[in-house]
Amino acid sequence: MKVALGIAAIIGGTVMGAIGFYLSFGNLSAAGSRVFGFSPEDAPFFAVGVDVAIVTCLVLDLFMATIRTSWPLLRFLAHVMTLASVYFNAAAHGAITENWDKALSHGLMPILFVIGVEAGRRILVHQAALPADHDVIPAHRWLLAGRTTWRIFKVMKLWDIGYGEVVTRERQRAIFNAWNEYKAEVAKAGLEEGSEAALARLPRKLEPFGLTVDEALALPDRMAREELRRKQEADKRARELELDKERAEHEAEKERLAHRKEMAALTADLTATEGVAGAQARGAVAEAEAKAEAQARAASSLSEAMESREAAEAKKRAAEATAKAREAEQRVAEADAAKVAALAKAKTDQAKVAEADARVAEADAKAAEAKKRAAEARDATARLVRRAVEAEDFANLTQRQRRVRIAARMLLAAGEREVTNEEIAAAIGVKSPGTASEHRTEAVALIQGGYPEFDPEVPPRTEA
Repeated sequence: MKVALGIAAIIGGTVMGAIGFYLSFGNLSAAGSRVFGFSPEDAPFFAVGVDVAIVTCLVLDLFMATIRTSWPLLRFLAHVMTLASVYFNAAAHGAITENWDKALSHGLMPILFVIGVEAGRRILVHQAALPADHDVIPAHRWLLAGRTTWRIFKVMKLWDIGYGEVVTRERQRAIFNAWNEYKAEVAKAGLEEGSEAALARLPRKLEPFGLTVDEALALPDRMAREELRRKQEADKRARELELDKERAEHEAEKERLAHRKEMAALTADLTATEGVAGAQARGAVAEAEAKAEAQARAASSLSEAMESREAAEAKKRAAEATAKAREAEQRVAEADAAKVAALAKAKTDQAKVAEADARVAEADAKAAEAKKRAAEARDATARLVRRAVEAEDFANLTQRQRRVRIAARMLLAAGEREVTNEEIAAAIGVKSPGTASEHRTEAVALIQGGYPEFDPEVPPRTEA
């Protein structure tokens, strides 16, 4: 049944559209020439332009919906063009105010065609699950609730939210406000929440928001569940916040303990250092006391051991002099060894410098030889070019032949470097890269033929 109805609708819509366009074409052609001042030759184009504009706007709107980037302006423009077509059709046979019957009959077919296209569009959007015009506020809402519709429009444009989502939010907010008003009214009336008298007020209170009686009576349970959910979420957030605080305190305590540990280690190190310093000081005092005591004992026996002491000191001084002499001899030997090593290193460095000088001299000789060969090559090239130019002058070559030889000499002078067509064009005085490419081809053929030693187009001097 669905397929049969769809086929019937397509056939009927096609027939209706064809008839509408046929009649509209005739009426618009007549109106264009009689009413709007078009010439008889241009009037049919005016008719086709109006009807094609309607179809094009509708097709573009449907295509943009398929790629999920709907533009409501296209449908609005199609409807405006439809109204214009209705007016043009109605005005084709006189003033509209004087011929209402003719105006209605001539404007009927365009209106029916647009209605059929809109119906087809809705079917296609529904079947293909294409995005509908969710971001467009219906016109009837502006008429029925202008103030709230303006608030919805403002939220849509300020926060870039779709029409459906904004409407859902506004409806939920309005139901929540009505629920709070209902609870205040029940409390003011002294009724118990959930009683039959209190519940009887709900359907009438929530009627403006499109809720059925069952939905209105189920609202207290729904609100209780929502309140419980919000409370649970609030408790969960409170627990998470408490855990975050505990974690922060734990981290702070860890940092404090680490700081204390570091300070304790520093204090222990300082104490140990102070203890060592004190022990050293005590040891120094004891040592000084011992020395003083020894000096006292030595002073007491100085007179007795003077002679033996002088002898011991003389022996000690002799031993020290001998040790100093040996140390001086060792330093002299080390200095001699270092001098010998320095002389050997200096000889090695001189040999390396001489070798480097030899390499530099050899490189200079090679560079001079290369410069000499390059100069000889340039001289040879200049002689060849002079002979080629003299031969060309002698042969009275055409301008194209001369340009070909200039290109050949450029290719020969470039060697392995690639010469571009732009360079050839600049050298021979042409602007087209294609012309330069043709000269390049002829120049390559000329070089392959033996140019510049042999030029097939230049006769020998003996023949002249």
